[in-house]
Order: sequence, then C-alpha cells, then structure tokens
Amino acid sequence: MKGNVRADGSPADLSPTPTPPPVTVVQGCPDRGLPLDLPPLGMAPAPEEQAFLPGFAPPALQGTPPFPMAGAGPYGSWSAPSPGERRARVWSALGAFVLAAATVIVVVAAAARGIAARMPIASAEAFRAMTPVNRASLLALRSSREDAGAIAAVAPEGLARLLPPEPPSAPVTPPPAIRHDGYASIRGGVLFTPDTFRPAGSSYDLLLHFHGNTQLVRESAEVAGLNAAVAVINLGIGSGAYEDFYATPGVYESLLADIDRALAQRGLPTPRLRRVALSSWSAGYGAVAKILELRRGTETLDAILVTDGIHCGFVPEQPSGLNPLQLASFARAAQLAASDKLLFTITHSEIDPIAYASSTATASYLLDAAAGHHVERSPASDAPPHLRLRAAEGAVSKKLEKQMIPTTEASVGELHVRGFRGNTPEHHMAHLLQMASTVLPELVERWREGGDPSSER
Repeated sequence: MKGNVRADGSPADLSPTPTPPPVTVVQGCPDRGLPLDLPPLGMAPAPEEQAFLPGFAPPALQGTPPFPMAGAGPYGSWSAPSPGERRARVWSALGAFVLAAATVIVVVAAAARGIAARMPIASAEAFRAMTPVNRASLLALRSSREDAGAIAAVAPEGLARLLPPEPPSAPVTPPPAIRHDGYASIRGGVLFTPDTFRPAGSSYDLLLHFHGNTQLVRESAEVAGLNAAVAVINLGIGSGAYEDFYATPGVYESLLADIDRALAQRGLPTPRLRRVALSSWSAGYGAVAKILELRRGTETLDAILVTDGIHCGFVPEQPSGLNPLQLASFARAAQLAASDKLLFTITHSEIDPIAYASSTATASYLLDAAAGHHVERSPASDAPPHLRLRAAEGAVSKKLEKQMIPTTEASVGELHVRGFRGNTPEHHMAHLLQMASTVLPELVERWREGGDPSSER
C-alpha cells in the first residue's frame, strides 16, 4: 500500500512481487534418488547441477565450440566422441584399474609382512588368528614359491618359519668304489671283479665257474655284459677231483664266505650274496653235482650253466642204460627248471667217450626227467655269433679253431638243451671259448630283468 514506510522510516516498495518460474520435478531412481535423464557421456553438467558436483570447474565457453553440435537436448547441444577419443578414454580407464589393483596387492603384501613380523613364531594359533584374507595370501605365497628365497623376500624371518617345512629329501648313497684290476685269491681259485661288475649297494650276484682258463672266463663275462662277481675254481684234470673236494658238507658254504671276504677287500662294503649261477665246462660238472646234492640252501641258487659236461656210468638194467644215482642231483635241478624256479641251460657236442655216457645222452635223459615223458628235439637253425677273445689267443691255433654249428634244441620250461656239431678236442674246447655267445646271454637277460624266482632251499 502507498504511504507505508519501513521500520527505519524509508518508504516501502509496493511494486508487484515477480512470480518465480515454475519448478520442474524430475522423477528420480527409487533406490538412489539420482535423475534418470542424465547427459550423454562427456557432456558438461548443466549450470543448475554444478552445485551438486564439488570441485567441478567448467571450462570457459568462448568462441566456437571444439566440436560441431550434432543435436540438442534438455541440457544443451552435444555430439558423439570420435573413435580416437573413445580409445583414449578406454585406455585411461584400464590404466586406472591396473593402478588400483597394484595398490591393493602392495597393501595386502605389506599387511602380511607386518602381521608375520609381529606374531609369535611357530604358533599354529597365531596363523588361525589371522584374517581370512591374510591367511589366503600366505597360502598363495606358499604354493607359488619356487624355493625358500621367495618366502624370505616377503618375510625373511617370521613367514618362512610360519609355513609348514619342506619334507627332507632322501640321501643319495654313492655306489661303492670297486677295484677292477687284478684278482683276489680264494680257496681253490681266484675271484675277479670285472669291469661290468657295478653293484648299486652291498648286494651282489655271483658267477661261480668250475674248470677253465681264468682270464678267458673273466673276459667272457665282460663281453656278455654280466653284472656279477666272477669266481673261477680249477682243481685238476678229471671230474673226480671236483667231486672229492666238494663231497664234504660245508665246503661250498666256506667258499661263499671266502668270496664275501675277498669282495670286502676289493671295495664292496658288508657284502651280501643275492643270486648264484653255478657254471662248468668239461670235468667241472663234478663240483656242480656235489654242490647240488649237499648244499644247505642258505643262498639263492638261480642258474646252472653246463657246457659240454655231465657224464655218468652205465647200468644196463635201467631203461635209459644210464646210472640214475649219478644224475639224481641234476635231475632234481631239471625239474625245478621245468617249473621256472631256476635257469638250467646245457650245451653238448657229438663226442662219444665210449667208456661212459656222453653229454648228448645225459642231456636227453634230463629233458625226459624234467618233462615226465620222452622229449623230441627240433632241428636248430640259428648259430650263435663267433667271438674272438683276447684271452683265447694261443689256446687253440686258428687252423684248428672250430665254429659252433647248432644241430638240435629243446626246452622244458627254463631247462634249455642245445646240441652242436663236432667230435674233436677242438670242438670240445669251443664250448668254453664261446660261452659268451651261448650260455651267458641267457643269464645276463635273466638278471637284467630282475627275476629272482624262488629256488630249492
């Protein structure tokens, strides 16, 4: 009204009060209260919204806009960013994510290190008291480390001892240092430790050969690749000397004890006999026959190798005409071989001594005894390779040296009998000279495979 005055006495302005513009109420998101109609990505907020964005300072809008206005909306004109700008924004966002992830990893590692340094060492309760996140961090470090240095880099003292210790590795025992030069003296012969004798520990295998040149037997074992100690016994010319010497009980066991002592002197610590192969040529079969008859069975007899040996007398009233008592120990061994309990291999020539049974006749007798019936032999075709050994030089002149030409063969289980052509002393000698290509390869193969079948005790 005119004439009204203010409290200080000045006239009051009674012009009409301007009407405020209508207020537009924007429906917000029910759970966050934010407007749904937001400006496109990259557009500056409207002036009335700037008050809700702390720290926002819009650039001065002078001159021509930096990009053409492609359209207009409730918040002003805008246009879509270019492909280069989109790539730049994507890389910027990815960099921010990587930086944030690296920060989290550093913080977790630092927290684990600090906790491990403050916690009591070697305490299971302390480990369980850690937060699940820190326990997971420790276990992840434990499973991914390549050695103890990775753990020590995180927590040099506490964390390495907090984790379970690595199991100790089994100690590696080096093979014994065996002397391979020379030989050791034993009762009735010599003991060799060939170059092929390489025991892994104290256990060893033994080839015990009767009758024959000592260096020749050693070289044959090496050429065949036999991993065993080699003992060679020579007692005389005929089989009677061998039979008489081993006819006393306990002599064979004393020989084995003598071999143990000799091996200990040659570098094998606390020798322990594992398997024995009894071998003979010619008259040496007499020792094998008595050992098979009288042995106590405390060792593991695993093989018998006889090259052109095994003879006996005649008994006309027997169907075979042979003396079965003189062949009894060999017959029992043949039956064990037939059931695969040991290896029994025989070679024989065509020599007929006339005064006693030939090695051909005794081999046939043992085949029948092992099978329980008559065994027909098959013609043999494959000849063994002919070997020229250094130790054989001079034993037989090259003019008289004979090849091993097979004639017949037969097997019953692990009993193998092979006949070869020839009826001269040189043919007889060839069975010894060529043992590395006839009987020893079977033994090498058997022992390489680790077979240790049960034997007669």
